[in-house]
Amino acid sequence: MAAHDFFQGLFTTALEDGEIITAVTFPIPAKAGYAKMRHPASRFALTGVFVAKTKAGDVCVAATGASQSGVMRVTAIEAALKANWSAGALDGVKISADGLLNDLHGSSDYRANLIKVMGAASAGSLNGMMAGDWRTSISH
Repeated sequence: MAAHDFFQGLFTTALEDGEIITAVTFPIPAKAGYAKMRHPASRFALTGVFVAKTKAGDVCVAATGASQSGVMRVTAIEAALKANWSAGALDGVKISADGLLNDLHGSSDYRANLIKVMGAASAGSLNGMMAGDWRTSISH
């Protein structure tokens, strides 16, 4: 079962009562990276973004810690990185704040920006960008 069919929302999967996972397989990507902004109290991802590029050139981008529905695909970043695999490819990308979390640790607009910034950091780390360079891109 593909991940997009398995994960159905926050703390919800396609598993039926009594079913258990016996194996998980992943294709080996040509490139993959993850970057997160740590939650100040728990150190979990306030917003984290994983990017992967397959050997065939397909791109998958998933964000965690930002959506009210749990893990989400970020198709706008996928399209930008498929056209140009670089952190700069995300400069013109706009992430909607609709459906994103809004709490004392960050507004939905802040999390939308973090998705873009962490996506750029993930892709940039695979192209030799220095680990701290993304910090200059966060707007407050």
